[in-house]
Amino acid sequence: MNDPQAAAEHIAATFTRIHHEQMAGLPLLNNALTVETLGFQVHGGRVLGVLVTPWLMNLVLLPGQGDDWDGLELGHKQPHEFPSGQYKFMVNEIDGIGRCQTHSLFSPMREFVSQAHAMAAAEAFLRDLMTPAVADGNEAVDEELLGRIMRGEDTPEIDMQALDEGRLVETRAKPTRRLADIEVRVEDTMVSRRDLLRGVLRGS
Repeated sequence: MNDPQAAAEHIAATFTRIHHEQMAGLPLLNNALTVETLGFQVHGGRVLGVLVTPWLMNLVLLPGQGDDWDGLELGHKQPHEFPSGQYKFMVNEIDGIGRCQTHSLFSPMREFVSQAHAMAAAEAFLRDLMTPAVADGNEAVDEELLGRIMRGEDTPEIDMQALDEGRLVETRAKPTRRLADIEVRVEDTMVSRRDLLRGVLRGS
Protein backbone atom coordinates (compact mmCIF):
# COMPACT_ATOMS: atom_id res chain seq x y z
CA MET A 1 0.00 0.00 0.00
CA ASN A 2 2.29 2.75 -1.30
CA ASP A 3 -0.36 5.36 -2.18
CA PRO A 4 -0.78 7.67 0.87
CA GLN A 5 -4.30 8.79 -0.08
CA ALA A 6 -5.52 5.24 -0.69
CA ALA A 7 -3.89 4.10 2.56
CA ALA A 8 -5.53 6.91 4.52
CA GLU A 9 -8.97 6.09 3.12
CA HIS A 10 -8.56 2.35 3.72
CA ILE A 11 -7.38 2.81 7.32
CA ALA A 12 -10.20 5.25 8.04
CA ALA A 13 -12.78 2.81 6.64
CA THR A 14 -11.30 -0.09 8.63
CA PHE A 15 -11.36 1.78 11.93
CA THR A 16 -14.83 3.19 11.27
CA ARG A 17 -15.98 -0.42 11.03
CA ILE A 18 -14.11 -1.30 14.25
CA HIS A 19 -15.74 1.71 15.92
CA HIS A 20 -19.27 0.66 15.00
CA GLU A 21 -18.91 -3.11 15.29
CA GLN A 22 -16.57 -3.60 18.24
CA MET A 23 -16.30 -0.37 20.24
CA ALA A 24 -19.87 0.97 20.24
CA GLY A 25 -21.19 1.83 23.68
CA LEU A 26 -17.95 1.40 25.60
CA PRO A 27 -17.25 4.06 28.25
CA LEU A 28 -13.71 4.46 26.91
CA LEU A 29 -15.00 6.35 23.87
CA ASN A 30 -15.03 10.12 23.55
CA ASN A 31 -18.33 10.55 21.72
CA ALA A 32 -17.34 14.02 20.54
CA LEU A 33 -14.85 12.36 18.18
CA THR A 34 -15.03 10.29 14.99
CA VAL A 35 -12.51 8.22 13.03
CA GLU A 36 -10.34 10.35 10.77
CA THR A 37 -6.86 10.20 9.22
CA LEU A 38 -4.44 13.06 8.71
CA GLY A 39 -1.20 13.82 6.92
CA PHE A 40 -0.56 10.50 5.21
CA GLN A 41 2.66 10.76 3.22
CA VAL A 42 5.68 8.76 2.12
CA HIS A 43 8.64 8.92 4.47
CA GLY A 44 11.72 6.77 3.96
CA GLY A 45 9.90 4.66 1.40
CA ARG A 46 7.01 3.90 3.79
CA VAL A 47 3.54 5.41 4.12
CA LEU A 48 3.09 7.28 7.38
CA GLY A 49 0.21 9.25 8.90
CA VAL A 50 -1.91 9.91 11.98
CA LEU A 51 -5.03 7.94 12.84
CA VAL A 52 -7.56 9.66 15.11
CA THR A 53 -10.36 7.62 16.71
CA PRO A 54 -12.69 8.18 19.69
CA TRP A 55 -10.45 5.90 21.78
CA LEU A 56 -6.89 6.58 20.61
CA MET A 57 -4.59 8.63 18.40
CA ASN A 58 -1.71 6.77 16.76
CA LEU A 59 1.05 7.43 14.28
CA VAL A 60 0.72 4.60 11.74
CA LEU A 61 3.60 3.27 9.64
CA LEU A 62 3.00 0.84 6.77
CA PRO A 63 5.65 -1.44 5.26
CA GLY A 64 7.40 -0.22 2.16
CA GLN A 65 8.52 -2.20 -0.85
CA GLY A 66 11.09 -4.74 0.27
CA ASP A 67 9.97 -4.67 3.93
CA ASP A 68 9.14 -8.08 5.39
CA TRP A 69 7.50 -7.55 8.77
CA ASP A 70 5.81 -10.97 8.91
CA GLY A 71 8.69 -12.37 10.92
CA LEU A 72 8.53 -9.62 13.55
CA GLU A 73 6.95 -10.54 16.88
CA LEU A 74 3.62 -8.85 17.55
CA GLY A 75 4.06 -6.27 20.27
CA HIS A 76 7.77 -5.89 19.50
CA LYS A 77 8.97 -2.30 19.36
CA GLN A 78 11.23 -1.00 16.63
CA PRO A 79 12.96 2.39 16.52
CA HIS A 80 12.53 4.61 13.46
CA GLU A 81 14.34 7.85 12.72
CA PHE A 82 12.60 11.10 11.89
CA PRO A 83 13.90 14.66 11.57
CA SER A 84 12.89 15.41 15.17
CA GLY A 85 14.47 12.26 16.63
CA GLN A 86 13.96 8.55 17.16
CA TYR A 87 10.54 7.05 17.90
CA LYS A 88 9.64 3.48 18.84
CA PHE A 89 6.80 1.80 16.96
CA MET A 90 4.92 -1.32 18.06
CA VAL A 91 4.37 -4.15 15.58
CA ASN A 92 0.66 -4.85 15.04
CA GLU A 93 -1.57 -7.07 12.93
CA ILE A 94 -4.94 -5.49 12.13
CA ASP A 95 -7.76 -7.26 10.28
CA GLY A 96 -8.23 -5.59 6.93
CA ILE A 97 -4.86 -3.83 7.07
CA GLY A 98 -2.30 -6.52 7.90
CA ARG A 99 1.08 -5.85 9.45
CA CYS A 100 1.81 -2.29 10.41
CA GLN A 101 3.67 -0.42 13.12
CA THR A 102 2.16 2.19 15.43
CA HIS A 103 3.39 4.85 17.82
CA SER A 104 0.86 5.88 20.44
CA LEU A 105 0.18 9.60 20.82
CA PHE A 106 -2.90 9.70 23.06
CA SER A 107 -5.17 7.16 24.74
CA PRO A 108 -7.78 7.51 26.03
CA MET A 109 -9.02 10.61 24.21
CA ARG A 110 -11.10 12.24 26.94
CA GLU A 111 -9.11 15.48 27.01
CA PHE A 112 -10.24 16.47 23.51
CA VAL A 113 -13.37 18.63 23.43
CA SER A 114 -14.07 18.32 19.71
CA GLN A 115 -12.91 16.69 16.48
CA ALA A 116 -11.25 19.96 15.47
CA HIS A 117 -9.32 19.94 18.76
CA ALA A 118 -8.05 16.39 18.18
CA MET A 119 -7.14 17.08 14.56
CA ALA A 120 -5.23 20.22 15.57
CA ALA A 121 -3.21 18.13 18.02
CA ALA A 122 -2.49 15.55 15.32
CA GLU A 123 -1.41 18.27 12.90
CA ALA A 124 0.88 19.83 15.53
CA PHE A 125 2.48 16.45 16.22
CA LEU A 126 3.15 15.81 12.54
CA ARG A 127 4.66 19.26 12.16
CA ASP A 128 6.98 18.67 15.11
CA LEU A 129 7.80 15.14 13.90
CA MET A 130 9.13 16.47 10.62
CA THR A 131 10.96 19.46 12.11
CA PRO A 132 14.69 18.82 12.74
CA ALA A 133 15.57 18.93 16.41
CA VAL A 134 17.59 21.95 17.49
CA ALA A 135 19.87 21.75 20.52
CA ASP A 136 18.72 24.29 23.12
CA GLY A 137 21.72 24.08 25.43
CA ASN A 138 19.71 22.31 28.12
CA GLU A 139 20.90 18.78 27.40
CA ALA A 140 19.84 16.12 29.87
CA VAL A 141 22.43 14.16 31.83
CA ASP A 142 22.56 10.49 30.85
CA GLU A 143 21.48 9.18 34.28
CA GLU A 144 21.76 5.51 33.29
CA LEU A 145 25.39 5.95 32.26
CA LEU A 146 26.18 7.94 35.38
CA GLY A 147 24.65 5.19 37.51
CA ARG A 148 26.89 2.56 35.89
CA ILE A 149 29.93 4.72 36.57
CA MET A 150 28.95 5.25 40.22
CA ARG A 151 28.47 1.48 40.70
CA GLY A 152 31.82 0.72 39.08
CA GLU A 153 30.21 -1.28 36.28
CA ASP A 154 31.66 -1.72 32.80
CA THR A 155 30.84 1.26 30.62
CA PRO A 156 31.43 2.27 27.01
CA GLU A 157 34.53 4.29 26.30
CA ILE A 158 34.02 7.67 27.99
CA ASP A 159 35.55 11.05 27.30
CA MET A 160 36.95 11.64 30.81
CA GLN A 161 37.71 15.30 30.06
CA ALA A 162 34.08 15.82 29.15
CA LEU A 163 33.07 14.04 32.36
CA ASP A 164 35.36 16.27 34.45
CA GLU A 165 33.87 19.34 32.81
CA GLY A 166 30.33 18.21 33.51
CA ARG A 167 29.59 17.57 29.85
CA LEU A 168 28.50 13.92 30.13
CA VAL A 169 25.16 14.33 28.44
CA GLU A 170 22.78 12.51 26.16
CA THR A 171 23.35 14.28 22.87
CA ARG A 172 20.26 13.09 20.95
CA ALA A 173 17.41 15.56 21.32
CA LYS A 174 14.26 13.90 22.60
CA PRO A 175 10.94 14.37 20.81
CA THR A 176 8.60 16.59 22.78
CA ARG A 177 5.38 14.62 22.42
CA ARG A 178 6.42 11.03 23.16
CA LEU A 179 4.07 9.28 25.59
CA ALA A 180 4.98 6.21 27.61
CA ASP A 181 3.03 3.02 26.91
CA ILE A 182 0.22 2.55 29.41
CA GLU A 183 -2.55 0.05 29.87
CA VAL A 184 -6.14 1.24 29.71
CA ARG A 185 -8.85 0.00 32.05
CA VAL A 186 -12.07 -0.83 30.20
CA GLU A 187 -15.00 -2.21 32.19
CA ASP A 188 -12.60 -3.46 34.90
CA THR A 189 -10.45 -5.29 32.36
CA MET A 190 -6.84 -4.40 31.63
CA VAL A 191 -6.39 -4.07 27.89
CA SER A 192 -3.04 -3.94 26.10
CA ARG A 193 -2.34 -1.15 23.63
CA ARG A 194 -2.16 -3.71 20.81
CA ASP A 195 -5.66 -5.03 21.59
CA LEU A 196 -6.94 -1.49 22.08
CA LEU A 197 -5.73 -0.55 18.61
CA ARG A 198 -7.49 -3.53 17.05
CA GLY A 199 -10.72 -3.00 19.00
CA VAL A 200 -10.34 -6.38 20.75
CA LEU A 201 -12.08 -5.51 23.99
CA ARG A 202 -14.74 -8.18 24.36
CA GLY A 203 -14.45 -11.91 24.77
CA SER A 204 -16.53 -12.65 21.67
